[in-house]
Amino acid sequence: MPNLSQQGSLRRSLLLAGSMTPLLIHTPASALAQSRQPGVKTELNASSLRIAFGSCAQQRKPQPIWDTIAAARPDLFLFLGDNLYVDARDEVTFRQRYAEFQSVQSLQEFREKTPHLAIWDDHDFGDDDVGGDYELKALSQQMFCDEWAEPVDSPRRTRSGVYEAYRIDSVGRSVQILMLDLRFNRTPLRADPAQKKGYGAMVMQAKLSGKPMTGWYLPNLDPQATLLGEEQWAWLAERLAEPADLRIIGSSVQFAADGTGWEGWANFPLERERLTRLISGQRANGVVFISGDMHYGELSSWPVEGGYPLWDLTSSGLTEVWNIPTPNRQRQSVVVAEINFGLLEINWADAGGSLTMSIVNKTGKTKLSKLLNIDQLQFTKV
Repeated sequence: MPNLSQQGSLRRSLLLAGSMTPLLIHTPASALAQSRQPGVKTELNASSLRIAFGSCAQQRKPQPIWDTIAAARPDLFLFLGDNLYVDARDEVTFRQRYAEFQSVQSLQEFREKTPHLAIWDDHDFGDDDVGGDYELKALSQQMFCDEWAEPVDSPRRTRSGVYEAYRIDSVGRSVQILMLDLRFNRTPLRADPAQKKGYGAMVMQAKLSGKPMTGWYLPNLDPQATLLGEEQWAWLAERLAEPADLRIIGSSVQFAADGTGWEGWANFPLERERLTRLISGQRANGVVFISGDMHYGELSSWPVEGGYPLWDLTSSGLTEVWNIPTPNRQRQSVVVAEINFGLLEINWADAGGSLTMSIVNKTGKTKLSKLLNIDQLQFTKV
């Protein structure tokens, strides 16, 4: 497989935590996809790769889980959003929240030692459940890029959203990481106002009955409604056309879950259908999703006609926990309603390559796990 650096890409290297093994991360050098982060240039020659991820970390709460994540020795950590809770409608509050985030010692020590990449969700984009109409999104984009070390000429500072693509090459195999922006361009959500007004009663009823609690958001069937925006859709189509053995799509909200009534791709069914068609049309093999947002962990899958199921591992939260059952017609696992992080273990030494998707709690115990054969995540050759 041709190395992206031979196709005019930008190469950047990050030293793996706790070892002298390097992590070579490539980003396309086009105007739509260039990004850089300081690192150490060396060669990656490992048959395995460990990628941890997580979401929903309230900066005003203790965050001891970073020691547990570090003990898992991830080669890379993906911040999937709600990395802090800004929840601001003015610049003063926005900057204050970032100052609080920067003062979380356990988090910042982890960031100093562990290669990491980030995308945002609603609370670090701006406020609860906000989208493209958020009035401070230009400020948010600037502060996100400053905090996550994007250079002054990074396209993430100027394009319509902070989405980005990365690539890790090792032993002749490649992992593509696509971090989507589901906030900057998102159409306003449709809600059932009666349900939203009665939130307190909904919670009480669910606790008393033990039955699943459905949220107030409704599917938006307007063909003009969007999660990504057309610029990001065009970018994503280009990225999925690139060769890769495994593709990890970072989605700040759940892709495969259905019927929850909370935020997710299910609120925009035509967008989810469009992405499924795009994956099928490009015959993009090796796609898996990771997601956050829900304050619990679980595994879901979305069927693809004529293809392979799209698995979606949800990890949430690093400090936040929601222990009221939520419906999900696509759920394929237990629900982990405790502080947790996600772990992807890629092993190229296994025949065809293997991927183990796990949810791990704050004590380091694996709470759910799914083993996938990467060579089975493929469309039939035509």
